[in-house]
Amino acid sequence: MRSGADEIHDLTDQLGEGGRNVHEMDKVRRRLELEKEELQAALEEAEGALEQEEAKTARAHLELQNIRQEIDRRIAEKEEEFDTTRYSVRTVTYSQWRSNALCR
Repeated sequence: MRSGADEIHDLTDQLGEGGRNVHEMDKVRRRLELEKEELQAALEEAEGALEQEEAKTARAHLELQNIRQEIDRRIAEKEEEFDTTRYSVRTVTYSQWRSNALCR
């Protein structure tokens, strides 16, 4: 049989051990909270950088569309000029041919 003093001593030891465990768990909790805050800050920074890159990509895409439209417009103008020139050459050629044919 154990004496009351031994039981009290054992219970005191268990309480001390429990207190140390609570203290260690509290330290771990604080460390994990700090890591969580650091990770949250890193995530927010990465999300900000991603948003900036997405905005750059969108601007570049819009600029590319504008350039394509400008190129298409210029090509259409050149095709129109070419068609006009071709028509003029045909008209002049036909006129010269008629003129030569009538002179004979």
